[in-house]
Amino acid sequence: MSWRVIGASVRGTSHQSGETPCQDAHRIRRLASGAWLIAVADGAGSAARSAEGAQIAVDHAIASLEEALRATTPVDENAWRELMACVCAAVREELIRQATQDDAPLRDFATTLLCAVIGQAHMAVTQVGDGLAVARDDAGQLIMAARPQRGEYANEAAFITMPQAADYLETQVLDGAFDAVALSTDGLLRLALKLPTYAPHAPFFAPLFEFAASAQDVATAQQQLADFLNSPRVCARTDDDKTLVVAVKTQ
Repeated sequence: MSWRVIGASVRGTSHQSGETPCQDAHRIRRLASGAWLIAVADGAGSAARSAEGAQIAVDHAIASLEEALRATTPVDENAWRELMACVCAAVREELIRQATQDDAPLRDFATTLLCAVIGQAHMAVTQVGDGLAVARDDAGQLIMAARPQRGEYANEAAFITMPQAADYLETQVLDGAFDAVALSTDGLLRLALKLPTYAPHAPFFAPLFEFAASAQDVATAQQQLADFLNSPRVCARTDDDKTLVVAVKTQ
């Protein structure tokens, strides 16, 4: 069994009308072992350089994950939690380095971060922020692998640039057979989850997983995924930037 992974980040209609760039970013990499690394980030709308922050976060997260997994293979949940915490700390340090180099406030680069390592028999997901990750097990059940973190007040979010970012860090390690995974920023929250319980909305995920499984060409599928995220029926529900990465097992 191998995985097919496709992803897209698109600018929301509110950013289009305001002529601001897409502040979402994602990065995907396959390791020689067959495992897949995925990182998704959502820059804070109020931060001056959040688009850069999101891109730095996903690029450095993938690089740090690859380096860490070359050095060690976690053998249990605690080891995975430690590895993912070190990766997130490294991402924050890279953002601090960039801010210092540019003599800019760290808050200008504010961004969330959601990372996943997908192997044949396990998956580790960690995040700081309000993204979401949903996995489908071999029984067809949808499982929340990362739940949006919500603050006490509306629109309050956690960012990896915050001094207390480590306090918000949440990691979940899932063992067993999974045949599909989706990671998203909060731009798709109202479509992907049932509110207020945050339960996965099966009619949203089922056709996406089927689409990814039937894709013949990854580049074409990624463009089709971007077209879907930009479609009127999606934009009617959300005007935010949107990122979606879908991974499915294939024969």
